[in-house]
Amino acid sequence: MRQYRTALVTGASSGIGRSLAVGLARSGTLVVLAARRQALLEEVAAEILRTGGRALVAPLDVADTEATVARLRELDAQLEGLDLVVANAGVGVGGPTGGPTYAWEAVRGALHTNLCGAAATLTAVLPQMVARGRGHLLAISSLASFGALPGSASYCTPKAGLSMLTECLRLDTLHTGVAVTTVHVGFVKTPMVEKSTIPLPLLWSSERAAAHILQRLPLAPRVIDFPWPMVLLTKLLAALPTAVRDAIMRHQPWVDEQGPAQP
Repeated sequence: MRQYRTALVTGASSGIGRSLAVGLARSGTLVVLAARRQALLEEVAAEILRTGGRALVAPLDVADTEATVARLRELDAQLEGLDLVVANAGVGVGGPTGGPTYAWEAVRGALHTNLCGAAATLTAVLPQMVARGRGHLLAISSLASFGALPGSASYCTPKAGLSMLTECLRLDTLHTGVAVTTVHVGFVKTPMVEKSTIPLPLLWSSERAAAHILQRLPLAPRVIDFPWPMVLLTKLLAALPTAVRDAIMRHQPWVDEQGPAQP
């Protein structure tokens, strides 16, 4: 069972990131709160301090990958090692982003933040973790990485890339003392998802999602996938013959005016 003296969580100002940070602090971990919006980070830090936890605020935009790597290495040295790094920060894209409406100018930010920003976060202090012989990398990916969805190129693509990256890192760090876990979430009630007007089956609260992750995290599993009905459904869809899958996708309301549904 792994225990964490220190942890850094990106996207800690809201949603799953906030709930993960609060939960980690409750267990005694010193949590570094990283996100773009400092005012919201201060609110999370105050909540943690009120309950006897410990937190540091570190304003950070993972889209600036060079600054992200430099800042994480500074924090790693300052805290004498980050035991857990959580790559949770991500952005969505408003409006359909697939097929004939796809435009590079509209989606490059999401592709860069959701993949390159996460990659920078996960690899910034990986050499230091390997040298220490301990550490844990946690990536928040999505069930959307299991297969393509209409209008969702800017979301499915980086999530699939992130899942592949973390699995490669896991294989590369076998027997080093460093663990790598990928979380594939279904629909979770976050500010990004709340804007959607299409049906969101099996919607979980961010608190429930974080509790589910934290319950399993000390065992350092390869993956944490939930909820199970959605996991089975997405895997089944990905395994269907192309003609059948295409027919299903054409008749489902995957996209609304706010953009693709983003599990």
